[in-house]
Amino acid sequence: MGFRSPSKKYSFALIQPAEVDQLVEAIVKSESGGILRNKDFLKRAMINQDSTITIAAKKKGDLMGVVNGLAIRNQPVSPQITFIWVKDRTLSLEGVPQMLIETFEKEARKRNPKASSLDVNLPTFDFNSIALYSVSGFLIEGFIKGLRGGPDVVIMRRGFQKPSKTPVA
Repeated sequence: MGFRSPSKKYSFALIQPAEVDQLVEAIVKSESGGILRNKDFLKRAMINQDSTITIAAKKKGDLMGVVNGLAIRNQPVSPQITFIWVKDRTLSLEGVPQMLIETFEKEARKRNPKASSLDVNLPTFDFNSIALYSVSGFLIEGFIKGLRGGPDVVIMRRGFQKPSKTPVA
């Protein structure tokens, strides 16, 4: 299933099970550290298509970015983004992460039409991600104190907008 991007430079599509290994390799190859270097984590996050959504952004067939998260069908739990990855900083400046968030939200709303918001949990030290989600309309809802030496976490949420009935020129 493909989606058109606002810029028409990129195509967005749900990944297929056969693509998981290729996506994992591309992500691990480009990351210098952190959880996105863990192949097992990435495979587990992408493999269960009943409860997860993984969308790839491509440009002329080349992988440019990925968004992954949970969206359990017809459950009273808000969909949640697990991670966003883009190939390089230039793509961030072009707005690919925001496009991935918007595409993820559309798919999450299809899977769980009763949900009213989209959530993300981030380590408090990840200033870049907190800024990305803030400019994308997410608000800080709370904090979780790190357990057993783990990092403190900020909880961010964005309410789903009702589709406008007013035409946009």
